[in-house]
Amino acid sequence: MAAEINNRKINIMDSTLRSGEQTPGVVFSKNEKIRIAKMLDEIGVPDLEVGVPTLASSERDTIREILNLNLSSRIFGYLEALPSNISYVRECGLKNIVITVYTSEGQIKEKYNKSKNLLISRLKDTIREIKKHNIDFIISAEDGTRADLKLLLQIINIAKSKGALRVRICDSVGADDPFKTFLRINTILSTVDFPIEVHTKNNFGMATANGLAAIRAGASSIMTSVNGLAEGTGNAALEEIVMALKYLENIDLGINTSRFREISEYLAKSSSRAIPVWKAIVGTNVFAHESGIHADGVLKNPRNYEVFEPAEVGLTRQLVVGKHSGSHTILHKFKEFGIDLTDIEANEILVLTRAMSVDLKRTLFDKELMYIYKDYRESKKNQEITDDSDNID
Repeated sequence: MAAEINNRKINIMDSTLRSGEQTPGVVFSKNEKIRIAKMLDEIGVPDLEVGVPTLASSERDTIREILNLNLSSRIFGYLEALPSNISYVRECGLKNIVITVYTSEGQIKEKYNKSKNLLISRLKDTIREIKKHNIDFIISAEDGTRADLKLLLQIINIAKSKGALRVRICDSVGADDPFKTFLRINTILSTVDFPIEVHTKNNFGMATANGLAAIRAGASSIMTSVNGLAEGTGNAALEEIVMALKYLENIDLGINTSRFREISEYLAKSSSRAIPVWKAIVGTNVFAHESGIHADGVLKNPRNYEVFEPAEVGLTRQLVVGKHSGSHTILHKFKEFGIDLTDIEANEILVLTRAMSVDLKRTLFDKELMYIYKDYRESKKNQEITDDSDNID
């Protein structure tokens, strides 16, 4: 049975500043990390995972500065579940942390050469140290989608008995699909009643779909990053999850989505990772229409081909002229230029624009449309002169 999600509070844990910065080749400066944290706070993201205290003293300095901003968002650090690591958390002044434990057979035996008993013992020792200092914590089950279910349930029961905020199930290699995700989370929550967060990866292009499936199954939180930025193929994108919940599940998280494009652009610049024009939600082509059928439908009613208004995510609608355009687009574009064309003129100019688009292998700029119009008018005048000359003869 799917969970009744409309009656539950769904949480976002954004990890742009931690998981996002783990993208190979990406490094944020201190000022960039502070600015990103402010932007995410300003739009209403409730939880932010901002760094790894054990990484370096400079990382701890940045975390302290973010904490000193007194943001409304709850600030989390992230580190391996080792009792000795908690001293770094205290040095930063963090009151919320995510402690990660490796859970799949491969990681336990081959990557770390440990045992399940040692893993559980170390987790309990870490929690004991955490509780000495009144720090709130989340347990993150690394590679949890390939873990033994019995071990996962054991970790969740420990989390429940020790007062954790929630447990994060990580699909660390993006190996799940929405059906498996739903079944896994639903099975877990049918066995133990405790808040579950999911971390979905995009290896097979299903990070957002898997996140939604997990929420339908009963998960109450999902980890995201702006533009899906993260190691490998990335995480579920903040903008995709928020808008999908709003328009596919009728859940408005209260986040100011009108700044999504602005924040995506800032992240693209800071990470030197361009936003693809076809990127869901924030790509410039989301509201660009070239096909004659599409453009005509949008001109009559944008809802024919758009689920929500462009301004809702900080974009604008574009009717572009190219090989696939129709006469209605030509009429509309020239009306924007203050020129009213007849249907005959529009169809004749359309032939010229399609030819130029094919030659240039792209859509046309407004300036090029005006060049076409100018040449078209000149040719018409010359034709009229020729016709008048023929009549005189």
